[in-house]
Amino acid sequence: MKDKRMVSDELLAAFLDGNTSADDTLRILEAARHDEELREIIRISGEVDDDLANMRPVATHLPMTAMAARKQEDYLCDIECEEFVLRQFGIATTHKTLLDEACRNCWMKDKGMPLYNIGRLLEKNALSVSRRYDSTIDDVARLLTDGNQLIAVVDSARLHEGMATNAPSHPDHAVAISSLSAEKGEIILFNPATEEELTAYAIPRFEEAWKRSGNYLVVVNKTDKFIYEPHPINLNDVALDDELTELQEAIAENAHEIWAKARTDEGWTYGPERNDHRKETPDMQPYCNLPESEKLYDREMAMQTLKLMKKLGFEIRKR
Repeated sequence: MKDKRMVSDELLAAFLDGNTSADDTLRILEAARHDEELREIIRISGEVDDDLANMRPVATHLPMTAMAARKQEDYLCDIECEEFVLRQFGIATTHKTLLDEACRNCWMKDKGMPLYNIGRLLEKNALSVSRRYDSTIDDVARLLTDGNQLIAVVDSARLHEGMATNAPSHPDHAVAISSLSAEKGEIILFNPATEEELTAYAIPRFEEAWKRSGNYLVVVNKTDKFIYEPHPINLNDVALDDELTELQEAIAENAHEIWAKARTDEGWTYGPERNDHRKETPDMQPYCNLPESEKLYDREMAMQTLKLMKKLGFEIRKR
């Protein structure tokens, strides 16, 4: 035990946490060469770290940047679906008009329409639109009953050909949902890839194709009839690195500074109570002086934004 005594408990704890200098690390490793108990402590600690890492939920990436595929040159399934929805609301337009609008606003990319831009043309025509992941067939049935129009993104091969479920996912095709019959086990789609106006599909087949987009659904209605249901992306399976978590206070503070700068530019100043007429608010003060409830809001927004980036498949790495 001679070598273990050369390593204090504090130094060993720092080593196991990865917080020792290069010299201290070499010192501990050299001591471990001659101390079986020390080697065992290091080994067990490593196994515990591995077990904890394996227990962390593995985030499933959302294909928000996937493209609704081309049907043929300059002819997009999403454009057709949005044109179909506009017709349901009695709004006359043409495919070319919508295509030109999408290009002019850079909503459409070279390979098609990104999922996050589906519905922009409907918004341009004064309709209310919300986008949601993790939707269900029950959601579809309820939303249709409420008079909404729906666009879903599916894996075209699975929808059209019923490919094996272990094939690679390609959420590459937009369809509009016309109706749903639980009794018949069918869902009726406007599918730009078919010659028919409407086509019936077995619900399980649709669900298999739909889940490849994270059950992405675009909900549309007239503004005066739209029932807004907040449906944020579920980020419970996303874990942030310790370094990012430790930065949450700094990120939250900067978010407050950005907010305060914008309010200052608008003429707002500090006041003990919010007064819109005088443009006074008690939040116009340093972050450290804010009540804890306000700090929690800033922290949550900061952390949820970082988690969303990871959920979308982006890596956040320190250079």
